[in-house]
Amino acid sequence: MDALRAILLVLHVGGMAVLLGGFLLEVMSGNRRFSPVIFHTAGIQFLTGLALVGVNEADDRDLNHTKVAVKLLVALTVVGLTHALRKKDPLPAPAFFAAFALAAANAVIAYSWT
Repeated sequence: MDALRAILLVLHVGGMAVLLGGFLLEVMSGNRRFSPVIFHTAGIQFLTGLALVGVNEADDRDLNHTKVAVKLLVALTVVGLTHALRKKDPLPAPAFFAAFALAAANAVIAYSWT
């Protein structure tokens, strides 16, 4: 179970790096759109996060369920925004930057909320 947890953790953290990097690349290029990188990694983040919670629960690890719920809601919002607005080009600036801020906030929540 520890090996599965480690693999999921690497995928989850790597996915967050790719997701935030995708947002930054779009900003630096002057575009405001949900590229395929952003679109797919938002879903990967959501799924690997759910899998991590499931593996930790199955292993009887103590989890902060409030933190998990907050992160789940933020992740669902990011996934919802990227899926609903992926075909819009150019994307309204508030929607793009809201998704970016929420994804970054989810990373901050993960590492700062103890």
